Amino acid sequence: MKLIMTGASGYIGQALLRQALERGHQVLVYARRPIESGAVTVLPFDAPVPGEFRQADALINLAGRAHTTDAGDGHDAFDEANHQLPVRLAEQARLAGVRRFVHVSSIGVHGNAGNQPLTEASPLAPDTPYTRSKVKGEQALQALYAATPQALAIVRPPMVYGPACPGNFARLRKLLQTGLPLPFGAADARRSFIFVDNLADFLLHCAAHPEGHGLYVAADGSDYAVPQLLRAMGRELGRPARLFPVPPAWLRGAARLVGLRREMDSLTRPLLVDWTRARTALGWAPPAGPEAALRLSLA
Repeated sequence: MKLIMTGASGYIGQALLRQALERGHQVLVYARRPIESGAVTVLPFDAPVPGEFRQADALINLAGRAHTTDAGDGHDAFDEANHQLPVRLAEQARLAGVRRFVHVSSIGVHGNAGNQPLTEASPLAPDTPYTRSKVKGEQALQALYAATPQALAIVRPPMVYGPACPGNFARLRKLLQTGLPLPFGAADARRSFIFVDNLADFLLHCAAHPEGHGLYVAADGSDYAVPQLLRAMGRELGRPARLFPVPPAWLRGAARLVGLRREMDSLTRPLLVDWTRARTALGWAPPAGPEAALRLSLA
């Protein structure tokens, strides 16, 4: 395939770029900064699509902003990165005849917790500037591709884990490696995760498959409650998980006092993803099962 990518320097983007090159795809990267890879063409975001990538198979958009302190007057960094930029990229792709635009959103557009497994039909409930900007980006792309919906795929993944990943997975690993008792023994709410290489494989599947258009919630069977995850991590690392029970509501209350409410919510409230459509519509199966993915993540 001929692929155009954005966000190739990010955590997911690095995995996607590696897989694309390993599979022999031709890759053009749009980036704000140079990418250390002699195997790809790199252009700034405002450059037109060069002739050899016109009629490319797909543009996979991983560019975006999840964290920012930029709140200047009249300036919305989230909106610029997660709403306005995808629309500009999609317009470039349409002008260049790119067959499909694959846009990576977030499961967070449904909120940060839920008692029922999330599907593509679950209601939207964005509750942060980040997730609200993601919803605006999705809606603007759907409007842009209203006449050609087969040319647009939107993917909503949950928390991504893998080797050297950022976020809660890395924090739990560090806590486990201290050997200290941890207060998560009663945190029995299960959440869905997705292994970074599985997500990269799914995005390439959406780019290539004739039915890869439309909306997808993405997961791979990596569904864990925190005690279960810590014990599994401990087995892989050869470090026992020493857990004692503290009511999750107490943990959330303490986290709120130190400004870590959402992080603790993401550890102690349920959020499962029902990824049936990915399996049935595309016949997709994750290359790495949960046990293998966890082993690779902790190697």
